[in-house]
Amino acid sequence: MSATLAGSPSLAESGADVQSMFNRVARRYDAANRVMSAGIDVVWRKKAIARLLDGLGEAPRVLDLGAGTLDGALEIARRSPGAQVAAADFAREMLRAGRAKLPAEKPGRIDTHAADGHHLPYRDDAFDGAFSAFCVRNLRDLPRGLRELRRVVRPGGRVVILEFLRPERTRFFFDRIWNAHVLPLLGWAVSGDRAAYRYLPESIAHFRSVVEFEALLREVGFAAVECKPLFPSGIATMVVAS
Repeated sequence: MSATLAGSPSLAESGADVQSMFNRVARRYDAANRVMSAGIDVVWRKKAIARLLDGLGEAPRVLDLGAGTLDGALEIARRSPGAQVAAADFAREMLRAGRAKLPAEKPGRIDTHAADGHHLPYRDDAFDGAFSAFCVRNLRDLPRGLRELRRVVRPGGRVVILEFLRPERTRFFFDRIWNAHVLPLLGWAVSGDRAAYRYLPESIAHFRSVVEFEALLREVGFAAVECKPLFPSGIATMVVAS
C-alpha cells in the first residue's frame, strides 16, 4: 500500500468537477460502460441488488444514490415489483437519459430526484434500504455523504455499495495496463470525452482501500460492515452495511 495515497484525499475531495463530467457523458454513458466492462457491471449490479433486497419485504422503500441512467433502479423494480424507488443523482443529464428507459405503465414505482448526496432531501429513516453503484468515490465529502446514507435508512435497514476501492497492492495487469491505458482509450472511443475516462483510473488510485473504507463506515455509524471482492480478481467490491 502506498503511504502517500493512504492519507490523501480522493480526486472528488480535491475538487474535481465530477458533476459537469457526468453531465457531459450522459448520452453515451451506458454504451461506454458496456464496452469497458464487457457487461460484467450488469452482473455485479444484479448480485448486489439481490443482497440488498433479501429480507426487506414485498414493498420496500429503497434509495438508489448516484442512480445515473437508472440501471440500478430498474433492476430493483424488476426484482421487487412492490418496491418504491427514489433514484437520486446530482447530474441531471444522467437522470434525463435514464428516464427514457422507464416503463410508461407504472411510472410511480421509480421517482427521479436531482439531489446532492451530501444533503439528501429525505427525512430520517425514510428508507428500508439503499443502493449505490460506483458513486461514493465521487463524493466531495465522503464522510458526510456516508452519514447521510446512515441517516435516511431506518434502523435494521441495509445499505449495499458497489465500488472500485484502491487495492492494497498494485495489480500489474488491471492497474498498470487495463485501468491505466485500455479503459481510458475505450471510454474515449465510445464517448468522445478523453478527460472523463482518464478520471476513472485516477480516481480509483486516490480512493480509500477496503480497510480504510470499512473503518470509515463504522465511524459514521454503521454497526456491521461486510466487504466482498467481486469476480474477476476483486476489481470491484460489494460492501454491505447496516
